[in-house]
Amino acid sequence: MIIQKNLFVLCIASSCLIFNGCSQTTKKNDSTLKSASILENNYQETCNWCGTSEAPGNITSKTIIPPKGELGEKLIISGTIYLPDKKTPAKDIIVYVYHTNIEGIYPKIGDEKGNGQYHGYLRGWIKTDSNGKYEFETIRPAPYHNHGGEPAHIHYNIQGPDHPEYWLTALWFSDDPRVTDDYVTSIKRSGGFSNIITLKKDKNNVLRGERNIILERFE
Repeated sequence: MIIQKNLFVLCIASSCLIFNGCSQTTKKNDSTLKSASILENNYQETCNWCGTSEAPGNITSKTIIPPKGELGEKLIISGTIYLPDKKTPAKDIIVYVYHTNIEGIYPKIGDEKGNGQYHGYLRGWIKTDSNGKYEFETIRPAPYHNHGGEPAHIHYNIQGPDHPEYWLTALWFSDDPRVTDDYVTSIKRSGGFSNIITLKKDKNNVLRGERNIILERFE
């Protein structure tokens, strides 16, 4: 009887220790996740090239960026984003793009918040569909008036599950004389395919181009 009683007490004590250990581990994991979340939020707030975290909650695989009346040649960019295996379409990937207007500046209305203060209002968010597809309609941007003749471009940021936000070398246009050999050799993050696209006019006289991307991870 005494042995059974001691065994019962020992089992209770062991259970308490196990429960306490699990509780401590859970608290530690929760604390780690919370710290990581805080670091990520702080990073997003101080990152002046970021923007995926500012995406509205109702984004789809297609968007129209310019407001009505925005001057410029209509341009539609589409593409497919693939997983790192280079063949499986990646769904639910956020693509954040922004660019200059026809004067080569990032236009602002004056009430911009977050990175809209830097990127202006010609920016948009798209989330890839189940086939990894995305598309945005905008205007063809003009190059900066400085930066040593940098090609006209559209900035790209990517974010998805297991892929924290990262930037890609901007999209350039093959008919832009500023796309010199020096610039081509300076490309660091093409996105797995060329970031230099060829534009063609469709039956409605609208410029169209394609940029496909392979997901990567960057520290």
